[in-house]
Amino acid sequence: MARKRTKRKKKKPARQWFSFGAKPPVKKKARTTKAGPGRRIFFTVFGLLCILAVVAAGFVFLDRYVQRITTIGIVGPLELVDRPGWFNNELIQKLQEAAGGSEFALNETVARAVAENLELVAWLYDVKVQTTSGSVRVSAKYRRPVGLIRRSGKSYYIDHDAVVLDYLPIEDLTIVEIKGFSAGTIPPTGEQMAGDDIAAAIKLLAVLERMDEISTPQAPLLGEIASIDVSNLNGRRNRHKAHIVLYAKDGTQVNWGAAYGRSARYVEASDKEKVAMLYEFYTQHGTIQCLANGFVKYIELRTPQEAVPRPTAP
Repeated sequence: MARKRTKRKKKKPARQWFSFGAKPPVKKKARTTKAGPGRRIFFTVFGLLCILAVVAAGFVFLDRYVQRITTIGIVGPLELVDRPGWFNNELIQKLQEAAGGSEFALNETVARAVAENLELVAWLYDVKVQTTSGSVRVSAKYRRPVGLIRRSGKSYYIDHDAVVLDYLPIEDLTIVEIKGFSAGTIPPTGEQMAGDDIAAAIKLLAVLERMDEISTPQAPLLGEIASIDVSNLNGRRNRHKAHIVLYAKDGTQVNWGAAYGRSARYVEASDKEKVAMLYEFYTQHGTIQCLANGFVKYIELRTPQEAVPRPTAP
């Protein structure tokens, strides 16, 4: 028998969707993430600018920090340059109080303020102040007292220029009291004391101080003198008595006579001879405190030992 031929069914093609005017869908390619050359340059420059800005801000902050530390944080003491040995702790404390304290911020503003404050202190002059890395350095000249004066129950010092200084105990200096001066009042500290009697006392004390340095540096004669009396200067009270009298610590009277440089006018021994007689007596006896040792009642220096001087016109 003849087999029936069976017709194979043809596969229908897959149904496709169409749209008018539209193209068939196309697979999208993946986008590349690489930036172009211009974009890389932009980001590089921007990054550098950010770094520079951060560095600049850091410097500003550091500068402000250093200034703050310098102004507030770092302090130092008051340093007195070339301070004399006799300038004791009481005087140092006085300067610290006048300056404004014992420690200061180390900056120029403080240096100016300290200089202005210390210029008001009579013990100093020619004051210069500067700040260093560790202190407020004070360079100045110091007034050394040579005489003690008293008035109305108060004590003061005067220096070689007759400048008045406030009183403080000073153990390392020989300071002789000046008595009998004519001034009724004492000027404020830092001002000069007027009067020919004060000037005469200071001059004689300077001569004896110089002679001590030359002749008796180990045991100064001034150390035995308690006071110098100028109440009869130029014979204003009694022309027959000594114009200037020194008193030793035991009360021994040393008749110096006319003011230094005026001896010839009053027919007295010369100043040079007076100094020689006084120091000869001192070296022979080891002291001028005669009352305590029973040598003599007083020491007379007015009588010439050499040729009698002729009086000079005033």
